[in-house]
Amino acid sequence: MGKLDEIKGWVEADYTPPDENISWDEALNIPLSPAPPMEEFPDFFAAPHHLPRKSEITPPVFNFTIESDTSSVDDTALTSNIPAIPLAADGYPLDGNTRFDWRARALGQLRRPLPPHLRPRNRHWMFAKQPRRYQPVVTKLPSDHPLSIALERYRRHFSQLLKAELQEEARLFNQRLEEWSTEKLVKAGYTLVNVRGDEVSQKHNSQGERSFIYSFVRGKGTMIDAAKFTFGQYVMLSRTHPFQDAVKDDESRPILATVNSKTKGVVQVLSPVPIPDIRQGVWRLDIGHSDYVYRKQLEAMSFLNNNPLEQDVSDYVEDSFESYPQFPLDMPKKNPLVVSTPSSAAPSNQAILKGTSLRETLLRAFSKDFCPPVPSASSPSDSSSPISNAKSDGFVSNAHALSPTDLDAIPKPHLASGTGETKKSGILNRNTLIRSWAERHRSERETPVEVEGDPYVPLNRTQLRAMGMMLSEALSLVQGPPGTGKTRVIVETIKLLKHHFQIPHPILVCAHTNVAVDNLLAGMVKHGVKAIRTGMAERVPTDLKQYTLGIKMESHPMWTCVQTMTEKTKRLKDEIFRLDFGNPERQQKSSELKKIWRQIWGIQQSITRELLLDADVVCTTCISAISANLNSIDFPIVFLDEASMATEPLTLLPLMKGSSHVAIIGDHKQLPPVIVSQDAHAGGLSTSLFERLIHEKNVPSIMLDTQYRMHPSLAAFSSKTFYSSLLKNGTPASERPPPETAFLIPEDPIPDPSTGELRLWGEKTNLTFLNHSHLESPVLQSMANEGEAEIIVDVVTDLLHKNPDLKGSQIGIIAPYLGQIKVLSETLFASETQDSLKRILGDERTEEIQDVEIKTVDGFEGREKEVIIFSTVRSNAGGYIGFLGDWRRVNVGLTRARRALIMVGNKETLKRAKMGKIVAENLPQGGTRVWQDLMAYLEEGGMILDTDQGVD
Repeated sequence: MGKLDEIKGWVEADYTPPDENISWDEALNIPLSPAPPMEEFPDFFAAPHHLPRKSEITPPVFNFTIESDTSSVDDTALTSNIPAIPLAADGYPLDGNTRFDWRARALGQLRRPLPPHLRPRNRHWMFAKQPRRYQPVVTKLPSDHPLSIALERYRRHFSQLLKAELQEEARLFNQRLEEWSTEKLVKAGYTLVNVRGDEVSQKHNSQGERSFIYSFVRGKGTMIDAAKFTFGQYVMLSRTHPFQDAVKDDESRPILATVNSKTKGVVQVLSPVPIPDIRQGVWRLDIGHSDYVYRKQLEAMSFLNNNPLEQDVSDYVEDSFESYPQFPLDMPKKNPLVVSTPSSAAPSNQAILKGTSLRETLLRAFSKDFCPPVPSASSPSDSSSPISNAKSDGFVSNAHALSPTDLDAIPKPHLASGTGETKKSGILNRNTLIRSWAERHRSERETPVEVEGDPYVPLNRTQLRAMGMMLSEALSLVQGPPGTGKTRVIVETIKLLKHHFQIPHPILVCAHTNVAVDNLLAGMVKHGVKAIRTGMAERVPTDLKQYTLGIKMESHPMWTCVQTMTEKTKRLKDEIFRLDFGNPERQQKSSELKKIWRQIWGIQQSITRELLLDADVVCTTCISAISANLNSIDFPIVFLDEASMATEPLTLLPLMKGSSHVAIIGDHKQLPPVIVSQDAHAGGLSTSLFERLIHEKNVPSIMLDTQYRMHPSLAAFSSKTFYSSLLKNGTPASERPPPETAFLIPEDPIPDPSTGELRLWGEKTNLTFLNHSHLESPVLQSMANEGEAEIIVDVVTDLLHKNPDLKGSQIGIIAPYLGQIKVLSETLFASETQDSLKRILGDERTEEIQDVEIKTVDGFEGREKEVIIFSTVRSNAGGYIGFLGDWRRVNVGLTRARRALIMVGNKETLKRAKMGKIVAENLPQGGTRVWQDLMAYLEEGGMILDTDQGVD
């Protein structure tokens, strides 16, 4: 590498030092005004720094390359370099020999304000004592380890499925670019052409890495149809075609930019490298493809080799790290480490915890002697005994084995019995107060025993049982049917832990989607839980941005120092590039620049750690859980929401951050993971960890049994079909009156099929099926029904016209096909439609049409609207319903509405409900029967309206 390349390597990238190249005393050696006299600070505020010297050696990071289908750990490396320190009888570290001491109080609950005369009088800030964090060595389990075979089976099984999924995604991506014309790509929303670029600004992340923001427009006042260019989406840039002249990096690899923001006329992208001649000529943008998440999932599986409890204990030894062998090859072949005596002193060096102590439970199905439980839909609590001499056909069942009548959890928590295994209690059981509360509230008593000092928790009995189970078990499963308040249960559990019991343990709350994480964050904030949100701040709603890590860092007292030093780096870089390479002053300024970036990095890491430790809970998505920002602390307690929507390897990402107490919340009878590879689907990648564990019946589980979202008549069919009629209604019908519209049928005085009571004349039903005879048609390798779209426009118009209090944002339109989403959007927002609506509704009311959400079923998961219009699309002579036969998506579509559900479709097609062989093999069984039963239910209740005959 030449001198120029060497200098540009760290100058242009705004140097981010690796852990082994930075010393904390140098990082925090910042020129500030003199500190005030120490007597002006209370003891707890002015904690002394104890930082390692430059000469101290950090244990090495074991670098490994992740291959597509091989282990990411070195098979030849010795199995461990962690001293053998005994754990307590409950399997956790001894008190005082762990970074998570339940006897301490949560930092976020130390609310003692400083008296005015003791408050600091300038901006000098003193960080609390911080250990030096380092990446642990990843070593393979020895062959004689009890989990060695199971882990190897697990790794081989999922790495093959992930590879198949990645290859199929890449094939579809390349096929689209190779076979589709530019016009077709543009029409489908995958490509933007003839756009002009301009540099907007540059930005730096918390690690000091620089990126470049570019904007692309077609012309002043010209709209850009960029529906698929959502925030965070990968984008490839080229002049004519990404296969011909894509923008490449220094190593001749096509760069992958990401969408930073999007408006009707501008798309902004974030590029990791500068784009030359950005303002010249026109550009083409294509939706890109990356293997980043694939590689991170393989990495997560490799961390199953680590036990975080052993890592934690290894930091509490009297031996210094200098006495440890520094590289695997330097380790002696025999007796590599002498057993060290524990030390209660807090370590100055601290490993970043990797892996989970729950790996034995996670790997149970992959062990040699595992026998699957007896399937039983009628008595879940007795379905846990193994089948004698049974052989499992596969480690993970595929989706076809799932039936709508399966019942795996009940409203009372049960623990699998008859397995002959000893269950490991949760680490929170060490706190006798928590253990007492959990045992009393998870009991089968209708009213739990209350003791003096118990806080009031405003939840129903089953929700309290779920809380007790999550607090007392190291691993637990909570099934949350639609509207049963699973988000509220998570919030109340964390509030109890942090506000009442004031535990110091960091808590990580994750979900599969950003929408679900934001719902959790909003719930935390509403109930006074001190939460912080990590991930892409641009995806966070405006009213929640103040709780994001980036915004909180900018509010920290030391951030002004970061800004001042960043400005100094800009001036230094300008000065450096004006100097000749042989000039000694250039070398001096380059060294100074490098040192400043080290200092900035150190300050940012300290700020991040301080903010995360001060929070009651950290909220993020599963993918964002691997962010380097979260390496500042470890997370022994994890709550995972929407778990049934994530693949098992994706679920591992947050669990591999040192978890030892995990609650998994989801509903495998709602949306599953999205898989594009048939091989991966058949191999079980579409089966979530939540679903696999709940079928194994070896993990304590409970089902929430009271829904508060829907009118009782809207919940009746789902409760009977998917939850064995165990789902009760917590909201009276009077609180969910139907809206006024001609598209809800007036009720006759006939018995209500859900309650058996006589309906009163003149009332409207809350559920109506609008029957039509318009035929479906293929659109962009999808399906659509234009006649059905026109009916839906009439329904939306009538709802807004007759219900002045009903807002456009309270109406949702669900369609199972992207083709129908496109047709609905074009029809509803067409200029002629808007002109017609203005004549009926007026200008102001017509504007609310823009707030009507049109999404697939996946887009409404975990959400609700006052009125839902469900477009079923399929209408053909053969009665084929295709992927509409996935009854899990049907369940979601039927349970999003609070006051009214208006379904639109062809009743004859849905009554016949057929599926082709390929479709049937890739979907859970029973989907056609669900549609047949639903249409019979609607006919019996007189809830079908024939639109071909017109409506009033």
